[in-house]
Amino acid sequence: MIRELGVGLEERWRRSDFDIDAFPGLAAEALAGARVAERVAVDEIVEAAFRKEIPPQCDPGARFGQPPVTLFRGERFYVDALFWVDGTTVIHDHAFAGAFEVLDGSSIETTYTFAPARDVDGHLLFGELRVDGSTLRRPGQVQTIRRGPAFIHSLFHLARPSVSLVVRTFSDGVQLEYTPAGIAFDSFPDDEWRDRIVQLSEMLRKTAHPRFEELVGDLVGRVDLGVACAVLRSCAPLADASLLGRLIRRLPDAEVAERLEAWVAHRRRIEFLISRRAFVREPHLRFLLALLLNAQRRPDVLDLVRAFDPGERPEAKVAEWLAQLSRTTVRLQLGDGPFAPNVLGLPAFDADAERTIAAFLSGDRSAWTGERQAFIDRLRALSVLAPLFAD
Repeated sequence: MIRELGVGLEERWRRSDFDIDAFPGLAAEALAGARVAERVAVDEIVEAAFRKEIPPQCDPGARFGQPPVTLFRGERFYVDALFWVDGTTVIHDHAFAGAFEVLDGSSIETTYTFAPARDVDGHLLFGELRVDGSTLRRPGQVQTIRRGPAFIHSLFHLARPSVSLVVRTFSDGVQLEYTPAGIAFDSFPDDEWRDRIVQLSEMLRKTAHPRFEELVGDLVGRVDLGVACAVLRSCAPLADASLLGRLIRRLPDAEVAERLEAWVAHRRRIEFLISRRAFVREPHLRFLLALLLNAQRRPDVLDLVRAFDPGERPEAKVAEWLAQLSRTTVRLQLGDGPFAPNVLGLPAFDADAERTIAAFLSGDRSAWTGERQAFIDRLRALSVLAPLFAD
């Protein structure tokens, strides 16, 4: 049936003279009409691939998907099933047009708008990234994809695996990745020298080369911004935060250095939350951690909780789930004895603490006290809970 979808779409697109602006709507109509999520099991896709009943693959290196499987390949577009094993928080636009549908699992989608203030070379931009909203996507839901910054989003896949069906044109142009710090950079640059410089910098970092700071710092101070930012992004895994800070401050451009420092802080928050998911098994608590990873504002968090569990007030559910996380511990070894902090470093919870959070999230201050405010202030100081305090 995927071939029927592709052939029919190709004919409809031909009647519009292959108008690229018309393709997203036509692709969405084709996906909605085919009802693929109802009619195709994920295992059928795997079995077809195992039997070699698939066309030549469009992304053999699996740059996008874990893995991607091409199911139809035409002259101007193709259809991929994208398997996702790990959730991702990458914010990106697209160098292609089309539409996608969730086949299996569910995902949190957050959409954004980017207001550029400075374009370095078309592959590196600075500006302001604004959140439009977040949605819980389930099987059968279809979304159009417009090329470039007209459609910026992130998708965090909740199930392992989650599977999406994407109908898309071949790539044409630059695809940008965005950060909350207002940096946008080329996701798939074609620059052999830059790539090699980044790889060499990573080699120096991974081998703890004694001249790592000297060599990389000197490089960052003299190359163009595009190369410098790429090298510094590759240095982000450094455990020594002060060393990374010194490297960033070697940039001649103070504004860019400030943005990169903000990006590093955001990245470390994201990495911490991802690491905490390994210690949480309950689906509703893993869902809350996914919200903290992806949602940017309190109203979006509450809307997503309402979609996930429509039976109760979302404010009460978030408070209840936080209380449960406060009792979910990570067993560590500290000195000669065991140490078991809770997964997010939350303060101790009691029944009043749970009521306090629910009241704060709902905007109810009728029974507010200084003690309640102090508790909320302690939570506000935890960067992992930032979406709960952003309007």
